[in-house]
Parts: sequence; C-alpha cells; structure tokens
Amino acid sequence: MIFTFILLLLLPLLLLEGSEAGEGVRRGLELAYRAVLPSLFPTMTVCGMIGELAEYIPLPPAWTLWITSHLCGFPLGTRMLARAYHRGLLSKEQTLRLSACCANASPAFLIVYVGEKILGSSREGLILFFCQITVSLFLALGTGALKITAPPPPEDRPLLTAITSGFSGAAMGGLTLTGYIAFFSMAAALLKNIPFFSYLYGFLELTGGIRGGLFLAAAMTGFSGCSVLLQNAAFLTEENLSVLPMILGKCVYTAAMPPLAFLLNNLTNS
Repeated sequence: MIFTFILLLLLPLLLLEGSEAGEGVRRGLELAYRAVLPSLFPTMTVCGMIGELAEYIPLPPAWTLWITSHLCGFPLGTRMLARAYHRGLLSKEQTLRLSACCANASPAFLIVYVGEKILGSSREGLILFFCQITVSLFLALGTGALKITAPPPPEDRPLLTAITSGFSGAAMGGLTLTGYIAFFSMAAALLKNIPFFSYLYGFLELTGGIRGGLFLAAAMTGFSGCSVLLQNAAFLTEENLSVLPMILGKCVYTAAMPPLAFLLNNLTNS
C-alpha cells in the first residue's frame, strides 16, 4: 500500500516535470549506447554461451558458475546461476549461497568503464576488480558455496540451441540493463535537487551514478545499486528462490571493499 501511494504521488510529478524526466531518459539511453553496452556486450555474449554449456566444462558446476559469473558480470551471472538451478546442475541450497557471490560486476565494467572512463585510471579499476574477487572468494569458501558435488550427466542438447540461447540471453540482458539505466536516470533528473543526492545516486543506479574517488566507488560497486539488485532478483524469483542471501552478500561487499581498496591503493602507490 505504501509503495502504491508513492507511485500515485509520482504521477503528477512526472506531469509537472515531464521535460526533465524526458531529458533524464535521453541521458540514460545515451550512457547505455555510448559507454555501457560497448564495454559489456561482447563478454556477455560469449559468457552466455559458456553458461549454456556449463555441464560440458571439466570443472564442478559451482566453480564453473562462479568463474563465468565474474567474467560476464551482472545481470547475466545471476541469470546463468538461475538457469543452472533450473536444469538441475545445482541444489537449491548451493544456488542460494552462490547468489551472494555471483551477482557482481564484470572486469570489463570495472576496469574499462569505472576505471578508465570514470576514475581516469585502469589501475584503480584493477584494484576494484581484485577487491571484488577477493571478497567473493572468501564469501564463497566461508559459506560452502563452492562445495564440490557430482555433476549430473550432460544433457543431450543441440549445439545450435545452446549458442542461440546464450546469444538471446545476452541480448535480453543488455536490453534490460538499458531499460533500468534509463529509468533510474529519469529518477535522478527528478531528484537532483536533494542535498548530496549526487553522492547517493550510485547506490540507486551504478552505471550512471559513480561519483567521488576510489573509496566511494568501491562502496558503490560493492553494493551494485538498487537497479542491479532488481535485475538479479528478477531471475531468482522466476525460480522461486529467495533474494535475501544475495542482499546480505551485497552488504558484505559494501562494507569490505572500501577498506580493502584503500589498503591496496596505498600499497601500489608506495
């Protein structure tokens, strides 16, 4: 009821500030078209196909999903995880534990987009990616998410089906990502006059809201933003899986990545 009331209040605001909202949408679409999709879509496509063929990789399914999810990033990593659970490659318990570890940004996003384009340094992007991998590995080992289990026999699937499924998944993931960027960019245009909102925007929508230096960027990328959480949650709820482990995992990243990034930055500068 409260959320519905908020939406009803939003309608007249959209009518009164229609031009601002439209300009926010245009900025979001331009951001996705010029910066986000060119850096993410190639790896999303390849990793999507790898995810469809996960049972043919000579590694335990949990390790395969953990590795590929960090290569392709959100939201495709969570989609591959949900697909693996749907196909019986993972148990429900292991899928929930992995959801706290596999909903992260890709190296292309952190190094190319955040590091080079936002922070102006690929070194800082590498620091962010190393921090994310470190926290994720400790979280996965600590929760038992990478426990080795016997994989089921490979499903006899036509190769063409796996290729087309991986490609369509990456395409739909890119389209969904663009939609979320546009929506939260519109919200930012309407809320921009709130004090300190520019420093909070990254916790709503990561791609267009990263501000400040390495320390704040580490907190924002650790949390990944409400936009990314909603995208990941959509794939989990399709399989009737709880989103609580993923949210708790994001809280761990948010708390652990800034001090680790600060430490690594000082060590690499010395």
